[in-house]
Amino acid sequence: MVDGKSIISIAPDAKVAIISALLKHPDDLSNLSSIRQKLIREKAIVDQQLKIGVQNQMEETKEALDILGTTKEQVLGIRANMKNIDSLCKDAQGLIKDYPRIRKISQTHQNFVATQSLVNNFQELHQDLDRIKSMMKEDKRNILGPAPNLLMVHYQLYKLEQLRDKTLYMARDEPLDVKVTLKEYFGRLDQVIQEFEEYLWELTRNMIDLIKSKQGSVIVRLIKIIESEESADAKAVTLTTKSEHRGSRQGLGGKKTDKAPRTVKSLRSKFLDILHDEVSRKFNILLERVDSEPLECLEATDFVFPDLALVYDDLVPRSPSNYKIFPFLVIEYHRHVYELVNKIVNSPDLDGGRILHLLRWVREYYASMNHQLGVTEELLEPQLLDGNEQGLLDEYLKLVRTNLIKWTNNMMATATAEFVERQTAPEKDSDKLYHMQTANLLFEMVNQQVTLAADSQQSTVMEQVVRECIQVIKDYQKKWKELTTAEMRKQMDSPGTAPAGLAEYIMAATNDQIKCAEFADALLIRIEKDNMIKNRKNFEAARDLLNETMDDFFDVATHGANALLDLAFNDVKEPLSKLHTSSWYDDDPMGLIIATLKDYNDDFRIHLNDYMFNKLVDWMLERLMIAQIDALRNKGAKLKFPICEDRLQQDRAAVFNFFVQYKPINDLEQDFDAIEKLHKFTCSTKMAAYLNFYSMKRIYHDLPLTLVEDILGRRDDLDRSSIKEIMDPIKEKFKDKDPIDAARSPTVFSKVKQ
Repeated sequence: MVDGKSIISIAPDAKVAIISALLKHPDDLSNLSSIRQKLIREKAIVDQQLKIGVQNQMEETKEALDILGTTKEQVLGIRANMKNIDSLCKDAQGLIKDYPRIRKISQTHQNFVATQSLVNNFQELHQDLDRIKSMMKEDKRNILGPAPNLLMVHYQLYKLEQLRDKTLYMARDEPLDVKVTLKEYFGRLDQVIQEFEEYLWELTRNMIDLIKSKQGSVIVRLIKIIESEESADAKAVTLTTKSEHRGSRQGLGGKKTDKAPRTVKSLRSKFLDILHDEVSRKFNILLERVDSEPLECLEATDFVFPDLALVYDDLVPRSPSNYKIFPFLVIEYHRHVYELVNKIVNSPDLDGGRILHLLRWVREYYASMNHQLGVTEELLEPQLLDGNEQGLLDEYLKLVRTNLIKWTNNMMATATAEFVERQTAPEKDSDKLYHMQTANLLFEMVNQQVTLAADSQQSTVMEQVVRECIQVIKDYQKKWKELTTAEMRKQMDSPGTAPAGLAEYIMAATNDQIKCAEFADALLIRIEKDNMIKNRKNFEAARDLLNETMDDFFDVATHGANALLDLAFNDVKEPLSKLHTSSWYDDDPMGLIIATLKDYNDDFRIHLNDYMFNKLVDWMLERLMIAQIDALRNKGAKLKFPICEDRLQQDRAAVFNFFVQYKPINDLEQDFDAIEKLHKFTCSTKMAAYLNFYSMKRIYHDLPLTLVEDILGRRDDLDRSSIKEIMDPIKEKFKDKDPIDAARSPTVFSKVKQ
């Protein structure tokens, strides 16, 4: 044996491998005889085992053949005995005298017994009915009670019903008056049966309440009754199928077996119909209120999930699986929910808030069906909203857009009339800042729409609502820029006919734009803090839109601030034109300029937003510096030396002293560097001119060559040859353009006249 197997029973290839394993070394050949003896013994053992196995198989086969032979003999014996029995039966009828008479007497006795039983039942019918009604009355006292007599009542009525059917069937060939009398006699039974069925349906209608009241046994008994009646219906249908007109049959010994037909009740079908009607009743109450309270009706469907959970946990285990009671009720509830939702959708007063609430409710409904009951959306037909959620969302967005445009147009119509007519000064807040009502009204509308959209709990809805709001805001911004530009044009073209107070209203509008930017920032913070847009992609899109809108508000505010500067500098246009002319040496046009700008700034400082005022001061300084630079080329400008040096210094000092009231001195000195270097170059000697130019050009890379040449041309101490001597090296320097200059930021010199 090798590893528990005989080498004889192993395949040839395996044998070779085993022999190789046995004879690994030359020394193993000395054991060859012992190995051979071992293999012979193994072969003998295997042969013995095979012999025993074959012998056992032969014995079992022989035993089986013997059994088959015995069985055949028994079958033949049974066949012979059956023939003998049949022969004896036929002979017995001939041996008994008056057999037909005896059979008739026997049948008469049976009929008498049956008749006596029928009469007894007839006599006891009303007593039985009284007892049944008493048991029913006891059970019906509490519709949610234990109903202990339910099965007994059904059993008694079932027996009486059989009696009625049998009696009426037996009297089918009797005269009409007999039939009428019998039906009248059984009339009370019919009433009690009807009353019992109504009681069953009342229990059915209260099935959910029975479960809640821990009366599951009542449901079990109710379904048992329905099952019993269904079984009787099935037997009746089977008999009817075999023979629609079955007559009497003569049985063994002449026994008559009449089968009374049964009226099919189909209680199971009625049971399901009652459940359907009960669900309809619950929803019909809500459907009647939809027109007046649509959202309240939607929330009032909160009974759906608890009811279905009770059905799954308590009713399904107590009902036959072929009833499929849970899928049936799920579909019943769902179809009524579908009807309710459709009626709300078709409501004439469906506004944006209701649409969003409905969209959120539908999502929550499907989620609850899946998570609480394990019913996926695909199994719920028809689909709520008919799968047209996007269409409803589009309708909502259309409403949002329409309402926002309507409200914004009305708001801007009022604001435009106030802005254009300027019959009274604009309102002031507690900080004395001018303002209009548009900022508050606009973002009151926007926040209202965002709050409504948040109720949908859908990121896409929120983003799209923000997008719609931004589009309306852009129109609002555009209208303010256009309105400011149009009124500025009227003021410039016809200052005598334009109403006063334009600067005040521009300040009010500018303040409103800054306030709008703050509102937009607060809205973004609110959306992020309250996690109104859970989807990251949708949130980033909304955030970018709001950030862009804030920039646009600052752009509109900047437009307003520049309009204020246009008004201010329009008033100093004449004194600016006198700078560096002959009047400049006799009068003080710069003093008049500063005084005028101070009047404006005194108003701006009090009534304009601090942030915009500081920006306006920077822009005013830049404009004044540009005006000073351009004034060096005024018509009739003449730089008289050496007196012009003192006048330039006086003008710079006047401007510096004016702006130092509004800006830190270090910042102001940095801003004045350009004009100081330009004036220094203007007053340079021929020897120092190039050095001063180079010092200025190195910092202000966009200094125009024409400006340098024009300044030198207005000096009365330089002739043409001197100017040429100064300009030649400067022009050479201009030819050496540094590539780095193209990447440098523009300076104040980029804005002067070329």
